[in-house]
Amino acid sequence: MDFISIEKGENLFWLGRYVERVYRTLNYLEGLYDVLIDTDETAYKEFCAALNIPDVYEDASDFMTSYFFDELNPDSVYSNLSRAYDDGILLRNTISTRSLAYIQLALDAMEDAKAEGSGALCSFEVIDRLLAFWGSIDEYLSSGQERCLVKAGRYLERLDMQLRLGESWETIGVTIGKLDRRLQGAKIAYSGQKMRVLKNFAQLADDDPETRLVALETVQKLLNN
Repeated sequence: MDFISIEKGENLFWLGRYVERVYRTLNYLEGLYDVLIDTDETAYKEFCAALNIPDVYEDASDFMTSYFFDELNPDSVYSNLSRAYDDGILLRNTISTRSLAYIQLALDAMEDAKAEGSGALCSFEVIDRLLAFWGSIDEYLSSGQERCLVKAGRYLERLDMQLRLGESWETIGVTIGKLDRRLQGAKIAYSGQKMRVLKNFAQLADDDPETRLVALETVQKLLNN
């Protein structure tokens, strides 16, 4: 088994987190945009609060533009996708140039949409590129441990967002199981006790907001043994 440096391991892990963050955000925004346009122009404020990001937007229109495209906004979709690309550049010899190309194509789609003023209409293309990225990772990332590192980041990010955005405990439980397996495969040190707590939360399926908050705090401490 090849040695994986701490730096490389972190890049693989965060590559998975950033790609999943963009993918999950775009899927959620599809429904949120409909709400903003049709029923509640302030619904984006609840979204910002759920993700614990600053509400720096003047109105719904500003949110739909800035949160999607603004490269100077560190929380924007574009900024997170750019971070994924930066990690991918450092890892291109590991993940393959083909895998990296899918992130580049996703960035290109966003830049074209911004230039054309087409906004969220490019979401479907970006999502398709990111799904292709994951397929390419499965095909070309030969090291099982390295693949697990990327996917551990993916599932940790997914779990964090599922808890924040109110997804069902059933789907959260599935993610917890996947995360547990990938952390083991990645050989990342994590708290077995906290993992058991998370699995217990999923089994109890208590939708009390305080329970979700405690579960989220547990996720954030999972890797801090």
